[in-house]
Amino acid sequence: MSGHLAERFGTAGNALAVGESEVRTYVWTALLLTTLIAVCVPVVAAVSGLPTPVLVVVAGLCYLAVVFASGHALAGLASAAIVLTLFDISTTLVEGPGIATIDVMAADVVTVPLLFVLLYEFLDDRPSVGFNGRSIATFGLVGFVAWAFVAGLVANGGSSGAGVMYAIEQLRNLVVFAVAALIVHRSDVRCVVYPFLVAVAGNLLLSLAQIVNEGMLGFPFLGEPPDRYLRSFMLSSFEIATGFYAGGFVGHGRELVMVLLLALPLAVAVTIRRAWLSPFVVAAAAVSVLSIRVADTDAGWATLILLGLGFGACLTLWLLVTAKRRHSIAVTASASVVAIAVWGVIARVLLFVLQSGDGDTSIFRTDTLAIRIEEYVTAIQLAVKYPLFGIGGKNFYVFSERYGLPADLGVHNTILSNLAATGFVGGGLYLLAILTVAFVAFRLIVSTEGVERLLWIAMLCSMATFHAYSSWMAAYHWTVGNAAFWLLAGATIGTASRRYRGWTTNTEVTEEELSTTGRIQG
Repeated sequence: MSGHLAERFGTAGNALAVGESEVRTYVWTALLLTTLIAVCVPVVAAVSGLPTPVLVVVAGLCYLAVVFASGHALAGLASAAIVLTLFDISTTLVEGPGIATIDVMAADVVTVPLLFVLLYEFLDDRPSVGFNGRSIATFGLVGFVAWAFVAGLVANGGSSGAGVMYAIEQLRNLVVFAVAALIVHRSDVRCVVYPFLVAVAGNLLLSLAQIVNEGMLGFPFLGEPPDRYLRSFMLSSFEIATGFYAGGFVGHGRELVMVLLLALPLAVAVTIRRAWLSPFVVAAAAVSVLSIRVADTDAGWATLILLGLGFGACLTLWLLVTAKRRHSIAVTASASVVAIAVWGVIARVLLFVLQSGDGDTSIFRTDTLAIRIEEYVTAIQLAVKYPLFGIGGKNFYVFSERYGLPADLGVHNTILSNLAATGFVGGGLYLLAILTVAFVAFRLIVSTEGVERLLWIAMLCSMATFHAYSSWMAAYHWTVGNAAFWLLAGATIGTASRRYRGWTTNTEVTEEELSTTGRIQG
């Protein structure tokens, strides 16, 4: 172990105290930054009329002053990287063809320099690199990003500009993945999960404010979506408009749905660990269902139901195993209440869907089925025609009419979109990365016990939910939604690296303290 890491973590005897202190630092810094972005900046801008970009810079300087003064500079910057990844605060530098752009996000300002710092610390520790799930997942994502650049430059019959701009977006996801992995490698998975949930909660509150306001709050620079309305529905005696407007500061409402679907299982797992959070998680779940309804996406509803059934079954099974092994009565009781609540929410959502009405008010629509199947067939045909490099990222949208489809139409499936964009090589590398991350998460489920196992069950369900939702949505270009997935994927790889490197982890020490035999579990 390197000198500065040994100084930071100490021995196994004090690892628990250091780990808990580190987690608390990540939580309060995430709360601080989320409050500054989601509350202070909008309120001050509305009252004073000052430009939003200026207030964002001031808020950032205030945050830096606090974390440096508190002596938690690196942890504060790492927490900021996680939080800012969940806010679409950006400015466009170059506009390309179609929907292709080159943007600079607030998260980029933190994640890029932080990556070099964490990478230096990681390499200074002289890590051993072997052929395992972590290295395969990393290789798959790195290879996909590199191939996306090559495919963009080749751009068979398409625009090289659009392809390269898409590759730059994938590079951002790679940076987020690496930063999350390195943060967890040096600390604990909770140092990513907790700030992630804090940032999602901030966006959820903003979404509720937008619903109450019946439109955007007026802060597009912060990532607020425009007022695009679709239909309306009745909630008690209130008529609520549906559309893209209630998306917090992540981009738009349907992108927020993706982020919420990623967060909900993790929030439930955290609630089992911290029972006092139960009222907040219940309220967040209710607002999440409302936000999904307002986003008016049948894919969101279907994925929510699948998530509820799958995670509900896993939670129930975990509860039975936990009770059989006679774990803490408090944990078992808390898990029982949460399991009942989860199944209650599933039943209520199913009832709502069944009673949603007919005609224009129906939740599920089949009128888009034919065009989406046509998109999928065309994407596969393009990959067959250009098996090595595809047509370049975002070129399907630019030239959709050339392929016999309506104008300005992307592939409503992320995997097939990447297949058409980068050919079988790039598409295969992307598939290799996501499948290997899922395998690593499953291995963590098998090798852990108790509440930690439930966290990894939730993580695997979250990632499966992402793929289910993005298989029916044109989500390949959603900046925050995709970055959120790769953030959690990086946390998974970082945990595996930390757990299997032969060092005692904070979680293992926790289990040792709780074990009646005094032996390290897992």
